[in-house]
Amino acid sequence: MSIVLALPDKYVRKAVWTLLGGASGITVNTKNVKAYDSRITGSTIPSQYILMTTQTNQVSEAVKCGDRWHSSILLDIVTRYTSTGNTGSRLLADDIAEAVRNLLETDLTLEGGLNVINQKLDLPNDMSSVTENENVFRKFIRIELKIN
Repeated sequence: MSIVLALPDKYVRKAVWTLLGGASGITVNTKNVKAYDSRITGSTIPSQYILMTTQTNQVSEAVKCGDRWHSSILLDIVTRYTSTGNTGSRLLADDIAEAVRNLLETDLTLEGGLNVINQKLDLPNDMSSVTENENVFRKFIRIELKIN
């Protein structure tokens, strides 16, 4: 018989948000960078931010003493510039990704009776969008967790 674990989604988002400075955010290259849950809130879209986007969960029955979760969350790091006079530098996006990666060197602490057994990072392809009005540079970090 399996032990039923709490669905980790809200606990993972809360742990990531807390790690990324909560309501205050983190400072990178003198810029304040805040994390948001899947979309920006407020009337002004900042020039740099982090979205906590796609989450996945899969039950693993690989151990006899109860089930585990294989869980992941995708962080979308976004920097935006008006296209007028912009050199097209991705440097700030790179530096934010590096700061986030450094923060994720320690395992997340989850609530809800969940414990992180293993945590690893995957950094998929980045993305650039250039329009007539704006240049947007995005970096992605997927946090993959094994949770008991």
